[in-house]
Amino acid sequence: MSEPTNPWWRGDEGIGGIGFARFFAWAGLVIAVGALVFALVAPIAGNALRTVWITGFAAAGMWVAFLAMPRYRAEGVRRSPVVTAAMVVGGLTIAIMIYAFIVIVAASGGIDLPAPDYWTGEVDRSPAPDGVTT
Repeated sequence: MSEPTNPWWRGDEGIGGIGFARFFAWAGLVIAVGALVFALVAPIAGNALRTVWITGFAAAGMWVAFLAMPRYRAEGVRRSPVVTAAMVVGGLTIAIMIYAFIVIVAASGGIDLPAPDYWTGEVDRSPAPDGVTT
């Protein structure tokens, strides 16, 4: 029996083997988790465009993870739970950013909804301590 002529990343169908499937699944999860961290700690400061960017990164993480699906299918392997985790984390991030957008729009109309201060308020611009350059 001879060795396969395709490298590990191509597979027999030319769409990528199990190595690429795992790469896409884990890369999508990392991107989605990064977007969730930004959604929770980024100083949005009333700028609705920041919510759009964070939502875009969450959607990109979901998209990259979803790229693993045809590769898993071609290999005859069940979907990895990593893909599901990326979809859940990305969806949670998008839901948080939708709420942040609603909070910002409502605040512009004078309605205060429960939200962290750094979503609608000004970012703390106090001088840095001595020895810290900004």
